[in-house]
Amino acid sequence: MSKESSEFSKMKKVIISCVAGSALEWYDFAVYGFFATIIGRLFFPSGDSFQQLIASFGAFASGLIARPIGAVIFGYIGDRFGRKKALVISIYTMAIPTALMGLLPTYDVIGVWAGVLLTIIRILQGLALGGGFTGTIVFLYEHSEEKKKSTYSAWAPFSLVTGFIIGAFVATCMDKLLTIEQLESFGWRIPFLISFFGTFIGSYVKRKLEDPKEFIEQQKAQTKEKSKESLLGNLFRNHWKGLVLVTFTDMLTACGYFLIAIFFTTYFETILNIGRHYALIIQSINMVLLALCILLGGWLADRLGKRLQMLVSSLALAVIAYPVFIFMGNGEVLNAFLGEFCIIFLFSMYYGPIPATICSMLPMNVRLAGVSIAHNFAMAAFGAYAPTLATYLVKWSGDIAIPAILFIISSLVTAVALGVWKEGREY
Repeated sequence: MSKESSEFSKMKKVIISCVAGSALEWYDFAVYGFFATIIGRLFFPSGDSFQQLIASFGAFASGLIARPIGAVIFGYIGDRFGRKKALVISIYTMAIPTALMGLLPTYDVIGVWAGVLLTIIRILQGLALGGGFTGTIVFLYEHSEEKKKSTYSAWAPFSLVTGFIIGAFVATCMDKLLTIEQLESFGWRIPFLISFFGTFIGSYVKRKLEDPKEFIEQQKAQTKEKSKESLLGNLFRNHWKGLVLVTFTDMLTACGYFLIAIFFTTYFETILNIGRHYALIIQSINMVLLALCILLGGWLADRLGKRLQMLVSSLALAVIAYPVFIFMGNGEVLNAFLGEFCIIFLFSMYYGPIPATICSMLPMNVRLAGVSIAHNFAMAAFGAYAPTLATYLVKWSGDIAIPAILFIISSLVTAVALGVWKEGREY
């Protein structure tokens, strides 16, 4: 077997394992949202349905709040004890609690403890997601050969989108095959119980994959004095510029992805009045195209250069965002589909290389902790409330194209960060 064939064979095993594990984590995290209304009725006191939904989303929010804590925990484990160990633990921490969610007794059985147990599980999921996704990014990046780092690292965001697509598909199937009574009786449990298969993925990663060679060599070379140094102290004291750079380079990732994945369906349905049926069709097709274009973006970046490609695509997105929203504003289904795809394509040309880019900004000894902390901070600060802000701007201004301003601002800030970044330098 040639060296190139051997390299591809090794990477194929790494990619399949990482994509399966990461997609399952995002499936687990996303599927909760599809059943939030039913969960609200079953796990929280009966009465006001609005209050039930608020309580259900409160449990959902607890998972988001736990993500930065998970970033610190898993970042520390990954940088101190091994990338594989952090990845395996994150898979188990997501899969087992989520499967247990499918077995939880409801409020009618154990009272308020049902909501308490549900919230604890959501916190565990948030911890896992805080380090699992960035663990996948770093694992793929460090296993890749230099000339293909963007190509292989792009499989991480591909797995994110794939997890959401699978979650939506399973939820839709449950909705079509079962009545509302059956869903409330047992049907809602099935998508969560499926998560048990994630333990097999974790077991496979544990048995079949190894830490990247460079990381193993670095671990062996560490002196006793260096090993006693506080990892987080070193990170914040000596690499704060890298943290800031990763955060603002990731701003378009956070804002853009939340708008594309969450806001557009509501935008098409309630603001452009396209109708729920067509809005879901447009969104489903474009999410599949997003996943495929991400891989294309990673592949092209290894040929054109990460910095150039990301600068051009982010600036182009800033220029075309408002005209595209005006183009979609006439309420035609085809215009809505084509307009969103234009945004998705340019976003993908930026998003595909982003994993390799942010990994390259920090040295190996603090890479996982740094990428995890900065990425999750960017998600919380710039992404979590983007759909809410976009909706409020439309209501406040009456301009149905004004959500474009969020794409414009995040694209320009990211372009400035990319302009400051010197490719090949660790901060």
